[in-house]
Amino acid sequence: MTAALKLKAIGAIDGHTHLFAEPDYIERHIEAAERLGIRRSVVSGLGRPWGLLDNAATLAAAERHPDRLIPLAFVLLGRDKPDCVARAKRQGFKGLKFTQPLFPYDDERAFPFYAAAEELRMPILFHCGVLAHMPGVVTSSEFMRPMRLDGVARRFPGLRIQIAHLGVPEYEVATTLARIVPNICVDMTGSPRGGWYTAKSPQFIRSLFHWPTWHRKLIFGTDVRMELLPKALRAHTRLLSAFRLTPEMRASIYRDNARGFLGETERAPYETVGWSSSGKEEADE
Repeated sequence: MTAALKLKAIGAIDGHTHLFAEPDYIERHIEAAERLGIRRSVVSGLGRPWGLLDNAATLAAAERHPDRLIPLAFVLLGRDKPDCVARAKRQGFKGLKFTQPLFPYDDERAFPFYAAAEELRMPILFHCGVLAHMPGVVTSSEFMRPMRLDGVARRFPGLRIQIAHLGVPEYEVATTLARIVPNICVDMTGSPRGGWYTAKSPQFIRSLFHWPTWHRKLIFGTDVRMELLPKALRAHTRLLSAFRLTPEMRASIYRDNARGFLGETERAPYETVGWSSSGKEEADE
């Protein structure tokens, strides 16, 4: 409950979650989030076979609850066309969600999508790492390895990128990219029922986020059903318990980083750690 009160005080944002295609689920999710102090939720519609709302229903839900829901449009590389980015922008989506692609994230066929997103200032939340097995979903987790986004971020430096799930199981790759590449951030989402982070310790997470400004690169998120939100929040709090979080750090992780990712605020540029702006090496890569 202490963690929830602290989140409520800063107007927390859940930077990665979904809405299930069930009666009254939207309202119940919003109410469950509010009880934990989560003021707004970033939602994307993967539709079937995940049992979730699709893009149209997700957008409609956000239009009914504009102060609570922030919609991202699901884009399927290999099925959708690049003009879907501009269409999503016109429709009112605040960003994009990429997952289960039919070719790798760094394939040149994806570049027109990224160019359009960069031009239109549409951030992209990328599923990274091993994808849950779901019958009917044809992809390869190899396509979604976090390192696939290194070249993307460098080629499109104005594109804001969020790596989901710390790139499970390539956690160190994901956090190293966040440390070095200015336009990449990460989240620690997963399932509190046997998901990757249930086996990890606070000391493990501290070893990954070892640089002074790490708190500018982590976006709080849950990616769980509303019944599991309390467990997800407790797990997130436990994993960060090895740090002495200041009020400024908490505000960054639980609110401000998401706002910056969404383009709601302009923050001071992130100074990459490992190489200074003057071109002098600061630390071993």
